[in-house]
Amino acid sequence: MAHETDNSAQQPEEGAEQRAPADPDNGRGQSMIFAGEFEHRVDAQGRVSIPARFRPAFADGIILSRAYDRCVAAYTPDEWEKVAADIAARPMTQGIARRLARLTFSGAFPTALDRQGRVLLPPALRQYAGLGEQVVIAGAGRVLEIWSRTFWERERQALDDTAAQIAERAPGPDSGEGR
Repeated sequence: MAHETDNSAQQPEEGAEQRAPADPDNGRGQSMIFAGEFEHRVDAQGRVSIPARFRPAFADGIILSRAYDRCVAAYTPDEWEKVAADIAARPMTQGIARRLARLTFSGAFPTALDRQGRVLLPPALRQYAGLGEQVVIAGAGRVLEIWSRTFWERERQALDDTAAQIAERAPGPDSGEGR
């Protein structure tokens, strides 16, 4: 049984309108923002359960890919199209653009959730991210990240230790960086 630790939940004020958390576009034509931290187990077949609140966002499929921080990124088809278009728009005359395209696209696996809301993690991605039985699914805004629990604990400590510096140095929405 998966243990979910949701660090994003806040109780709404009494009388406040509540929107169903599983609404993939939040009723406003916007993509779901993935937030929270969830501890799960990978079963013997290599499947992991996606938190129930996020499953509707993956109704049309899920794309699993190598993330840049030694974890697995889980994209909705719409978000994957944005990421893929951004990478494909880079000039292939530049070696770094070709390497980014190889890194991203060669490690991408389009798939779907099963009826129980699980996704099969391809062996190549499990190996890349060092995924064992214990994993953490972390919301990262437009994408979910699937981390080995050990790697996540290190990353979380690093985030906690440098939170102020990260906030000061993070590019703004109009900078064109950080995608």
